[in-house]
Amino acid sequence: MPSYRYRAMNSDGELVSGAIAAPAAGDVAARIERLGLVLVDNVTLEEGSPAGRAFSLFNQPKAEDVTIFTRDLALLLRAGARINDGLELLAADRDFGRLRPVVADIRSRVVAGESLAEAMARHQGLFPPMYVALIRVGEASGSLDRVLEVLADERSRTEALKRRLGDAVRYPLFVLGAASCVLLFFLTFVLPQFANVLQDFGAKVDPFVLGFLNLSTFLRANSDAVLAILAAVIAIGWLSLRREGVRRSLMTALTRLPAIREVMKYYRTSLFCRNLGLLLGSGVNLTTTLRILVDMMASIGSPTVWIDAADRVRHGAKLSDAMADTEALPAMAVRMLRLGDETGQLPMLAGRVAEFYEAKLQRTLDRVVGIAGPAAIIVISFVVGGLIVSVMTALMSVSQLVD
Repeated sequence: MPSYRYRAMNSDGELVSGAIAAPAAGDVAARIERLGLVLVDNVTLEEGSPAGRAFSLFNQPKAEDVTIFTRDLALLLRAGARINDGLELLAADRDFGRLRPVVADIRSRVVAGESLAEAMARHQGLFPPMYVALIRVGEASGSLDRVLEVLADERSRTEALKRRLGDAVRYPLFVLGAASCVLLFFLTFVLPQFANVLQDFGAKVDPFVLGFLNLSTFLRANSDAVLAILAAVIAIGWLSLRREGVRRSLMTALTRLPAIREVMKYYRTSLFCRNLGLLLGSGVNLTTTLRILVDMMASIGSPTVWIDAADRVRHGAKLSDAMADTEALPAMAVRMLRLGDETGQLPMLAGRVAEFYEAKLQRTLDRVVGIAGPAAIIVISFVVGGLIVSVMTALMSVSQLVD
């Protein structure tokens, strides 16, 4: 739905401005009148609205933008600003360039009578169910500023954890990609020079070198087609990875590797326990908490385990008993959750479990990265080194024949 900017006058004669989402400009005027305002300027299409300017793939708000917005809104509310005033200030802040249309739409809905949680729930891609649930709790309890601060801290922690995971994956991929480029350069520019010499003298080469010589000849003869196919594969892969179903399938396939399975288990445990403690500590009941967490955990694996556990809890089982029959969480994490069930300190112990497994995750990532990077270099070095040795051996045999 497009968003429209307006300027109007309130009952005190003060000029006010804002944005309202509506199907057409005529609907905006009717909604402004219902708010008791007098329109003084024609409504204009909000810059950045879906009808005015479609978001490009590189111009969509990021999770980090929402985290900054959350923290800044908490600071404004703590300083005594009203919600609509705080949202208006943030919507006018150029630092929120990609998020400004969203903030303006949220403010217009709040001014129109919706709660902050309801307005944010309309942007599900930016504000997940857990975020909206905590905002609703904060509004109901009158501690919205505190809830926003906690949300900002937890989002910062989660984003840092995701960055560490991303860095752990990118480093070996970068090393492998760089080594592959070296091998490609050797095949397309270096090896053909030796191939001409070997062919001129009719030297015998072993099958290992012969296979790479044929591959080199094929790459040079079909370089345009190979480059086009490579570019198409990269583009298709990038577009496919943007789809949640493809990412989930890829994650499921990767978790079959022992090292990746261990990393993902620690990450899954940390994410589940961290958000479990946050929601329960904020006053959300266990059934609602599990319903929210099911949607969250489904993005990093099969949701079946979490759905079954939530169903068992809804029918009266303890959380620890429901999780004990699965392999989603480590045994020690389940024991800690059982202790929390028995002592009534589940939110606190869930947070402790999350911290413990975050530390284990970091150590495991360091170990995996320390092995994967050098292993990739060693493999490519053996391939290139073997080629060089084989070619030099063939050249030496040619030299002996000439002598």
